[in-house]
Amino acid sequence: MADQIVAIVLPIFLCAGLGIAWVKLKQPIDTKCLTALVSNVGFPCLLLSSLDRPGLTLDLVARTFVAGGLAVLCFAAIGTLVLRAFGLEVRRYLPALMLPNTGNLGIPIAYFVFGQEGLIFAVAFSTLIQVGHLTLGVWLASGQMSPGSLLKNPMLHAFCLALILIGTGIELPAGILATTKLLGGIAVPLMLLMLGASLAELSTTSFLRPFALSLVRVFGGFTVGFGLASVLSLTPIAAGTFAIQCAMPVAVLTHLFAQQYGGPSKEIAGMILISTGLALASLPLVLLLVR
Repeated sequence: MADQIVAIVLPIFLCAGLGIAWVKLKQPIDTKCLTALVSNVGFPCLLLSSLDRPGLTLDLVARTFVAGGLAVLCFAAIGTLVLRAFGLEVRRYLPALMLPNTGNLGIPIAYFVFGQEGLIFAVAFSTLIQVGHLTLGVWLASGQMSPGSLLKNPMLHAFCLALILIGTGIELPAGILATTKLLGGIAVPLMLLMLGASLAELSTTSFLRPFALSLVRVFGGFTVGFGLASVLSLTPIAAGTFAIQCAMPVAVLTHLFAQQYGGPSKEIAGMILISTGLALASLPLVLLLVR
């Protein structure tokens, strides 16, 4: 078990560490160019290819969206109260507390614990979170509630195309699917490199607040997920997967949007690092409760 968890987590820390080393060695890094590349090419392709899962249906996506939607509302309410107590601008920080890392961390963990059946629920819930990033996340980070700008977002185009493919049962041609997987493969490493670059400039005096907010994200998220799974009487595998996903750390994508729209990217970078450590440290306890 420990070896498999390390295999999931170690690449995250190594890629982020490379970003830190790159900045410390004073090597050039064009974060604006990389952000545009990831936002407009890498992540849309990653989203499209990640929804190519056997057993993923529109009905399953819809039912998971209901449970996930309630969880996101709870995350938003708790996050708003905490951020106001800290005297922070809610709009800038709320996406980090509201939209967890259900993709490149939550999905592998759910698959490891529950296998293919758990993977289906994990991908469906992660899809909802991706929609949240593309709508609420972008609106909050940019401060512009503009449907027009959202419609221009390549990530939304990729998501709509994926839903059409799931609903119709049409499969992408093998060459196109291979291309999306190849281009999607650049997204996570580049996001983690940029995360590390931001961490390199994070001062030690700003550690306490990211740590407190990270506690809210991980342990508050698990409490919400575990409670809702019980109230909604989800099946054991669905409930376990749901609770695990709700307990995931701050998503790297929130850091990407914070950089793109001039948000508190350095603090969010610290939250990502700290909350990831907290989520992994508490994982044995989480697995004990959900299995």
